[in-house]
Amino acid sequence: MRIIFFFLTNLLLLGCSSGISVNVPEKFESAVKQDSGYLAGSLSTTTVWPSSGEGLVTTLYIRQSGDEDAITIINDNSHADFITDSVKGQLFSLALPPGEYELFCIGFKGSNGNRTIRSKSKEDLGLTFTVESGKVTYIGQFIASSLVAKSKLWNTEYPSGYGYITHNYANQRDKALFDERHPALSDLTFMPEKLGEINNRLISTSH
Repeated sequence: MRIIFFFLTNLLLLGCSSGISVNVPEKFESAVKQDSGYLAGSLSTTTVWPSSGEGLVTTLYIRQSGDEDAITIINDNSHADFITDSVKGQLFSLALPPGEYELFCIGFKGSNGNRTIRSKSKEDLGLTFTVESGKVTYIGQFIASSLVAKSKLWNTEYPSGYGYITHNYANQRDKALFDERHPALSDLTFMPEKLGEINNRLISTSH
């Protein structure tokens, strides 16, 4: 596996601004052909203190059903495609062979001010989706927030370095971003797909 920054070339990976990177097994690169499907979504972070996730590096772990090799999509929050009063984030998009896939884990790297903290969700989330030839499967927006700790010394709350994800859909915004980035693909069907069952739209990590 190797890290590849998104760029549009021979339908292997699609362009993405700096800040998001992807690890793709080499076999996926060789398998992507003209009948590829496309995966899109956005990785965002809350900006409201003290639950701000701006200090978190978020990783989505995705694999094809029946395969152990993972695709990872990583956002370090160094850039943003959109910014609101409470959220900023980036679009991700890549070409994949048609088939069944699952988002099986989400991980974070953060800091509590004293040490680096790594945390993950359970590793069998089983949030499945389908990539279809010549279509864009949109799996929604993943918003990272930090769990909050309280300083015993100052009696103030601050980001603990542990993360959690809330999930929703921003179809219009992300479709517009996708079309702007990939005008040659703007006529493809953009399909929002429900991801299994996410209780209360929240995915938390284990300490």
